[in-house]
Amino acid sequence: MNGMEVKAKLVEGTAILYPGAYLNQLRGEVIEHRCQALLDQGVRRLVINFAETELINSIGISILLGVIETVNAANGTLLISNLNESNRELFEMLGLLSHLCIEETEERALAKFHSCA
Repeated sequence: MNGMEVKAKLVEGTAILYPGAYLNQLRGEVIEHRCQALLDQGVRRLVINFAETELINSIGISILLGVIETVNAANGTLLISNLNESNRELFEMLGLLSHLCIEETEERALAKFHSCA
């Protein structure tokens, strides 16, 4: 995998994206474009799994805010999973927790979507 590739998979109509170890401008832009492409294809349920993400810089957060707005405007739902403690504190400090739902694991995020279907 090259340094800016973002892994993704589709599970029963839900897209799951994996930002990698460091969410910066370049990787954030890849996520943004991938989310837009998924929305254009009709996918309305997205999960971003931060299990491997150790660091998120300010531009990564800014792009993530744009992704949240884009998903909301498309009548989609975005869940975040697997945040480590320092990233959870960052999200809390920046007020992001009021704009999105966080699940402890990818499995719980998928279960939440499937219980609503």
